Amino acid sequence: MPTSTDDADVQEHAELLIALFQAEQCLAQQDLMGALTKFATALAFDPQRADVWMHVGRTYLKMENWAQAIPALETALNLQPGMPDAQHGLSFALFNLGRHAEALQMIDDVCRRGNNPAMWVMRAFLHDQIEGNPVKTLEVYRDWGRRYADPLTRKAAPLVVADRRPKKRLKIGYVTADFREHSIAFFMLPVLRHHDPQEVEVHVYSGGRRDGITDALQQCVPHWHEMIHLSDDELYTLIRSHGIDVLVDLSGHTAGNRLLVFARRAAPVQVTWLGFMSPLGMKAMDYRLTDVGITPPGHEVFYSERLFRLACMASYAPPTYAPLCEEPPMLRNGYPTLISLNNSAKVTDRMLGVWGRILQARTDARLVIMVKERSAEAAQANMQMRVEAQGLPLDRVFVMHQQPLNQFMELGHIADVALDTAPISGGTTTLHALWMGLPIVALDAERGVDASTARTLQGVGYPDWVARSDDQYVERALAFMADPETLARLRHETRQRVSACALMDYAARTAELEKAFRLMWLNYLEGRDGFLDVFADPEPALARLGGGEKRVHGTPSV
Repeated sequence: MPTSTDDADVQEHAELLIALFQAEQCLAQQDLMGALTKFATALAFDPQRADVWMHVGRTYLKMENWAQAIPALETALNLQPGMPDAQHGLSFALFNLGRHAEALQMIDDVCRRGNNPAMWVMRAFLHDQIEGNPVKTLEVYRDWGRRYADPLTRKAAPLVVADRRPKKRLKIGYVTADFREHSIAFFMLPVLRHHDPQEVEVHVYSGGRRDGITDALQQCVPHWHEMIHLSDDELYTLIRSHGIDVLVDLSGHTAGNRLLVFARRAAPVQVTWLGFMSPLGMKAMDYRLTDVGITPPGHEVFYSERLFRLACMASYAPPTYAPLCEEPPMLRNGYPTLISLNNSAKVTDRMLGVWGRILQARTDARLVIMVKERSAEAAQANMQMRVEAQGLPLDRVFVMHQQPLNQFMELGHIADVALDTAPISGGTTTLHALWMGLPIVALDAERGVDASTARTLQGVGYPDWVARSDDQYVERALAFMADPETLARLRHETRQRVSACALMDYAARTAELEKAFRLMWLNYLEGRDGFLDVFADPEPALARLGGGEKRVHGTPSV
């Protein structure tokens, strides 16, 4: 006969399972605090559950609270040594707290023992971000591609292209999870608004959560397809059924990507653009849209894709709410304020040391470090000890948690000068800072991902803001703070220069993009790389091609 103790054990087990089920429901609804509460309830019944500790840690990762994630994930590994999901999450948390050697050692170890694609992507990302060696970066992304993408390409069903007319209206498909309040939206909204319907038929395959910006983007698109509930096979089948000519990846290896759909060869021409600056490492991605500033001649060897160069690789649409502070705040405060707006993972100990030198030389200056953590408590926990370890004056350094976009665009009202990061520089944040009227101090670099801010500043006419050494960086920052008249002039000038630059010539950028797609299409029809930049004249190829015939991808049909 069952005892009362048995009944109690059954009851506790049932309540534990209920708590775990409720935690999963909270996660599905993005209620992360609710999920943590339910996981804590489950652990009260059984604190030895390594899987629950792992979920606690990964929930803290979703909250970008690295300091809280680490002990939970370490507990999971103490209970179950070698748990891959815990090691994967712990390596990412360690990276975000600047503990780079530990992060690399852990992710390399988990990949040696397992065959999970997410682990291999994390390995490539961490080596890329930490080591900054373009040869090594290509190698580690190809390690992922050889295991997970390229086998799908070899097994893909033949792609029959029925309409091979060289001058036909091209069907363009954009694949993304980021058509929302995200940097990709600021680059793509003007493109979608300016596409010529006589030249291209635009399809969007969207897989992210929706917001008001999603609605604005969808209004520009004649064919919008939600893909969030589609498997890779289902999405691949859908895209092939639409007869897309040029399929554009806007995510790279970021969250929500569908690279394995591209690996199946969903379209005759496949190109990656904007979403990921490093090589993807897969054979089925034909091209990378770029420009000479981001990928100078000779950088072809660092990419798995063929580089196709535009005159300017992006457009920029500033946020609609961006109130301009008419004068630098130092005039009313009596002291200058520096600000770092970049992702906190880009703030290295070396960068903190350089900023410390600036504060040491200008003893009344303040520094605001805006980080990606979503709460003030997490921001302080994750960055404050690093600031202290580098010897920065704690009374003049303020750590700010991630801000909603409208509040972010008001930061020009508290800051006088923006400080870029190295080796990984800012991207969209650089353009937002210029739109706020902030001058930016940046370091030059060779790789495009490292030199994005430098190339932007050179492109809008501020080459002198780009330093070539740490010493020059410090000098440039001090010079800005010593010249409030220049800061006042720049309040209006930077926004005007961005408005007048190539990034905001939307019609020209979009026409150039459409020409690039046409040239890639002609390359496909001719079976050779005749065109690898937008400056080429397509007329000779159009004359050679004349009509069109059915073709199976890779070889002419017979």
